[in-house]
Amino acid sequence: WEQWVENHMQLALTAGEFEVYYQPKYEPSGGRLVGAEALVRWNCPDRGMIPPGKFIPIFESNGFIMKLDDYMIARVARQQAEWAIQGKKAVPVSVNVSRIHFSLDHLAEHIVRMIDSYGAKHELIELEVTESAFFDNKQLLVDTVRRLRAYGFPISIDDFGAGYSSLNSLKDIPLDVLKLDAEFFRGDDVMGHGRTIVKEAVRLAHQLDLRVVAEGVEQRGQVDFLAGIGCDMIQGYYFAKPMPLAEFEQRVERDA
Repeated sequence: WEQWVENHMQLALTAGEFEVYYQPKYEPSGGRLVGAEALVRWNCPDRGMIPPGKFIPIFESNGFIMKLDDYMIARVARQQAEWAIQGKKAVPVSVNVSRIHFSLDHLAEHIVRMIDSYGAKHELIELEVTESAFFDNKQLLVDTVRRLRAYGFPISIDDFGAGYSSLNSLKDIPLDVLKLDAEFFRGDDVMGHGRTIVKEAVRLAHQLDLRVVAEGVEQRGQVDFLAGIGCDMIQGYYFAKPMPLAEFEQRVERDA
């Protein structure tokens, strides 16, 4: 399987087989659509829709993830620019920047050139950093994030609580958004100790002037709890699954 992926990945990128799906983010109170995350899907003519878990780890291992990052950022920038030209409603869309990409000391300027080539507004493209990136060259990551924020891009930390450097990352990395890991909302203790941890995480984030996104929310009780503690956004199957562009545009027109 790994060999097949490596033999086909560049051809797939050139042919546009990687599609952008959008998962909306909603306010827990009122249910207004306020953002989205861009997620990749591989729509292969021969094998059908290949889930990300089958190819992303391979791309991360062989370095191709950097090309996929660029592809996704460019697609999101182009789409934001098209919405602006068409006079359509637009919400901020977050896109992941992989851990390996932060090994480049010119990453911020590289991203700016890509996005500016489409004329997209920086504030409408949020760049997500996974917590695992903090285990590499931390100073380079901090410098890059600072430059990206200076260019006007919101920065979020993804999968917060999944690793071991969470509090250090909040202390050292300049951020705008904290995304609570979906594991907080799974398992038997979803409304026990997990509730206490989530409540305190939201309180701490707000004290640091960070907005909070709860990922993986699937139950009404979780929505009510998150609304009660002031969580800013919810991303999960309770409101919407990841969806293709046309369906997302309909959602934005209806709910934003």
